[in-house]
Amino acid sequence: MRIIGSTKSKVQRLLQAGLGASAIVLLATTLAAASPGSEPSLSQVTAPSAKDFVNGNFTCTSQHFAIVNERQQRIANAPTVEEARELALTPARAAKHALQVATLVAPSSEKLTEARAKLETFETRVQQSDTPAAVAGAFGQLLDLDLRNGNYVQLADLNVRHGDVRGPGSCHYTTGEIIAIVIGFILFIIPGIILIIVLC
Repeated sequence: MRIIGSTKSKVQRLLQAGLGASAIVLLATTLAAASPGSEPSLSQVTAPSAKDFVNGNFTCTSQHFAIVNERQQRIANAPTVEEARELALTPARAAKHALQVATLVAPSSEKLTEARAKLETFETRVQQSDTPAAVAGAFGQLLDLDLRNGNYVQLADLNVRHGDVRGPGSCHYTTGEIIAIVIGFILFIIPGIILIIVLC
């Protein structure tokens, strides 16, 4: 019995080490693939840590939405549809990699699976878009953005004090979702913001 117990313990340690190594490799690959872009607002935002999610709650700030605004405008103003696709897909693919790492910790999370499906649907829509404006529209739809009074706002979370915007000021996230979001922020901010909104 002791031999069996010892063997199980060794197998568990090997599995944990293997999962950890896989996560490191995946994260390194994502870091190499992601690009920070040139949004000026990126310098105003720091990556949150797990302690910033009080009781699992976290609220997007105006700086977060300034960043996705700027990215959407860059997509719309791209000189070619190929460049627009790259601007849209790079942070989305990084967000998808962050979800993969988080899935190692929370493999049965339906929310992580749903978020990944949303990002895959978004990628398909972007690939099918034939103009920068169409790509920007797909980006806006992914993030639930709407053009109101000349400003893009996220309907669920931003500026709830305005009468024409409804929804809660923050969202609740599980441990696996928090891990995905924090990794997304480490991957140059925008992937983290995408995950905050998609996982909300």
